[in-house]
Amino acid sequence: MTTELTQPIPNVPDSVADATATKSPTTFRWSKVIELGYEDSGGGNVESIENDEAVCFHCGKTAKEVESKKLFKCARCQVASYCSRICQTKDWKGGDGQVGHKHTCKAYKNVGEDMMIIFGDDKDTARQDILSRIRFYAYPYAIHKSLKTGRGFLFFQSNTSLAVLSLPVPILSNGRKCRSQRSVLLHWLTMKEYDSEVCMDDFELASARNDLKEAVDGYDEKVEVPVLMRFRCGHVAVGIAPLVPDYKLCVVLGKEYYGSGEGDGALQLNIDDM
Repeated sequence: MTTELTQPIPNVPDSVADATATKSPTTFRWSKVIELGYEDSGGGNVESIENDEAVCFHCGKTAKEVESKKLFKCARCQVASYCSRICQTKDWKGGDGQVGHKHTCKAYKNVGEDMMIIFGDDKDTARQDILSRIRFYAYPYAIHKSLKTGRGFLFFQSNTSLAVLSLPVPILSNGRKCRSQRSVLLHWLTMKEYDSEVCMDDFELASARNDLKEAVDGYDEKVEVPVLMRFRCGHVAVGIAPLVPDYKLCVVLGKEYYGSGEGDGALQLNIDDM
């Protein structure tokens, strides 16, 4: 069973929300990164980048539709295209429910025109930002499941590439919307389930087993969560994430969201609806 969750974060008692963890959360620690190099069949939106003409990030016009017959790019990221200074200024500020480019410019610089993250440090940051965006749903789910099934890890899978999911908004580098809903699927798995289910379906993931087992055996469940992340592009990473919100709050949110049994299976999060 898969639970689809898009509701806002519930209110929690002040005594819990203000509680301080007995230990300070750790930083992200990545022990294994694998590039499996899956071919993209369009779900990662690479096909859209290659075949679709770029449009103005604000009004959606192509170069053919403007008097100058060309679009100019943001000087900072060299990715976002605009048909005029007016459109660029409006897009930079945002408003009317739209996130301004001033908040997304850095992310577009990291993915570039080809929608690829090249440097390892940028990939680390992208994964961490993605986990931080879903932390109020993912980590309570992990704690709730771990209290039922014991030590394990959060298995994160996405229907898009790391580059596409790293963007704060569902707009590709050519200014067009993602063709499909950006979503993630979460499972809490024990090592036994990993061996019998995950590795049987995808033997290439077996190469991450030693690092994953070390993370599962050694993590402190009160301040951190082991994670295995797999993206459509074939990017795979094993690591340990800091538990934020803290353990007590995760227990409360876990009961609020999944106490009825809805979190007994997988959890699907539609990123752009959150």
